[in-house]
This record gives sequence, structure tokens and C-alpha cells, in this order.
Amino acid sequence: MLWTDKEVVDSHTQVAKEYTRPLIVGLALATFGELLLFIVFGVILYPEGDLFSKFLWTVVFCGIGMGSAFGVAIDLMVVNRFKGAMAILYCTILSSGFLGIGCNVLCFKLDQEFQYFGGQHNPTLFIINGLIMATLGGFIGGWLLFTDQGKKILQKVGL
Repeated sequence: MLWTDKEVVDSHTQVAKEYTRPLIVGLALATFGELLLFIVFGVILYPEGDLFSKFLWTVVFCGIGMGSAFGVAIDLMVVNRFKGAMAILYCTILSSGFLGIGCNVLCFKLDQEFQYFGGQHNPTLFIINGLIMATLGGFIGGWLLFTDQGKKILQKVGL
């Protein structure tokens, strides 16, 4: 049986959505998480320093950079390989390791130099907060991308 043009277009659209969604979800979660970190740590707890530079560091560079990297990692290592709970687990592990440990340690070392977010005053809070945020973000991202309920939510917001 030959495919109709509509079936081919629908098939391409579905594949594109499978690979685009992780990028958008990764960007949205990372940017939202970094905005929270900026407000709590950069404005409320440790208001010293240049707010514009803090905003660029957290929301722009880390939010976009980490979100994009997380989305690509999901595309490369989870999409079409795992489903359901196993996909959520892999997203959580990826985010915890890559963002919660890798990026968090880098940011901690940078904060030792710039002293923007309290890493020098309370290193344990800095590290644990980053690990918890990354783990939670990975779980939420996996849930949104790889469960029927999560996909319905994404569909309602136009993804």
C-alpha cells in the first residue's frame, strides 16, 4: 500500500515533534529554574554585585545553554530508546549528572571568583540546591515528555 501525501506529512510532523519537544521542554525548565535561582540567590539572599551580570549568567547563559544541552541529550539518549518510567529515570539521571553535578560544580567554582550567589558563604547550600533543582527538573521533563498525562499538558500549551 502506498502512503498518501497526508500520511507522509503527518508522519514527518510526528517525528519532528518527538525531537523538538525535548529541546523546548529543556529550555523552558532550565530557564525557569535559573530565573528562580537568580531571584532567590542573586537578588534576595545575596544582592551584592551587578544584577545585570548575574541575570546574564543565570537566566541567559545557563538557562539557554543547559536547557539546550539537556534537550539534545534527551534526543540523543532517550527518544525512541526508552518509554514511560524508564525514560523518566534516564532523564532524571542525565539531568542529575550532567547539570546537577557537572554544571553545578563549574558554577560553584565560578562563584568562588565572582561571589555572586553565596557559594563562598554557604557552599553546601549552593551545591545541594543545584543538585536538587537539576534532579527535579530532569524528573519533571521526563514526566512531561514520556507520559500520556505529560504529553496532554504539552499539547494544551501548543507543543
